[in-house]
Amino acid sequence: MKKIIWIPLIVMFSFFLFPADVLAAVEENGNWYEEIEKLIGEQLNDLNIQNWEPYLKYVESEEFSILEGESAKEMIRNLLTGQFSFTWQDFLNNVVRIFFRELHLNLTLMAKIIVIALICSIFRNFNDSFNNSSVGEIGYYVCYAIIIILLIQSFLPILAIGKTAIEKMSGFMQLLFPVLLGLLTAMGNFTSVTILQPAIAILIGTVGSVLTNLVFPLISLSAVITMVNHVSERVQIQKLGRLLNNLCTWILAFIFTIFVGVLTIQGAMTSTFDGISIRTAKFAIGTFVPVVGKMFSESLDIIVGCSLLLKNAAGIAGLIIISLLCLAPAVKIFTLLFLYKLISALLEPVSDKRITECISGIAKVLSVLLITVLGIALMFFLTVTLMIGTGNTSMMLR
Repeated sequence: MKKIIWIPLIVMFSFFLFPADVLAAVEENGNWYEEIEKLIGEQLNDLNIQNWEPYLKYVESEEFSILEGESAKEMIRNLLTGQFSFTWQDFLNNVVRIFFRELHLNLTLMAKIIVIALICSIFRNFNDSFNNSSVGEIGYYVCYAIIIILLIQSFLPILAIGKTAIEKMSGFMQLLFPVLLGLLTAMGNFTSVTILQPAIAILIGTVGSVLTNLVFPLISLSAVITMVNHVSERVQIQKLGRLLNNLCTWILAFIFTIFVGVLTIQGAMTSTFDGISIRTAKFAIGTFVPVVGKMFSESLDIIVGCSLLLKNAAGIAGLIIISLLCLAPAVKIFTLLFLYKLISALLEPVSDKRITECISGIAKVLSVLLITVLGIALMFFLTVTLMIGTGNTSMMLR
């Protein structure tokens, strides 16, 4: 109850801190647009987003043509003025370009695996022709060992790419989160900030830690079990590999459910409360403060509106950066997954069953890795969207 009383009072007394030029702009309706533009520019210059630049450079290292070398502040300014050039055609062109680039880089791997698998099938034919099981088995083990080495050489880098993508997205969220909270505070959403700050901070830190320290080791272990399972027909640990894959999926689904559930419930409650609180404060000032009460109330609308526009632009910029941080790793993982599936399908009629099942099993492990990377990106995407919507909802209630 004390909190409900104090919030309107804090907002009421904060009106007297507004600069004189804002109040003058309220009186001169013709200067509102220029004053809004000036306030937004001042707020944008005060934003501490220089630490976004390493992430933009990381995105540019993948040769994305979407950002065109823009800094973080230039990106937000272009979003505010409608000058940010983005089309779905550009987005799809980048996806297709990365896909074919990775396809070209992995063609040598594909050719090596196919050739070795064909050699293994020749050994198997020798075994059938001369009834000499030892020659065929030795040839199979040699070929299988070489294929395993090739699979490891391609799997470990792509696993590192997925891990780096999650670390980059988590690190960027830890920078974006305080910026959005600061702009929500400038809009008077004190309750939203008070409740969302610990919840989102804990969730972001927990998600990154769980995925890095638990899910990724399980993915690596699943890949090892898949390779060992097909060394010999007497080794039967296929169900253990499937269990590890399912366990990774279950962990991700549980985290996603908790993450979205907590944020949705808290966001809906806090935005409504903030909107009603500020509306009460505005009514009290406009009614009970003589002469300048209405002027202060109108100046509040200007400043809150500027903060709202800037928050939305910063949030959208954050969504774009998160999408780009996820895009290249996801396409790279998908490309290798596609190649493994293709190799397995091509070799199935001519090569040993154990080799094709091993390659297909590694492809399933890569699909879990892809789901993990896309899942964490979706969680962060929904978090930013919720924070954007929280301010918008409270603004509508005013």
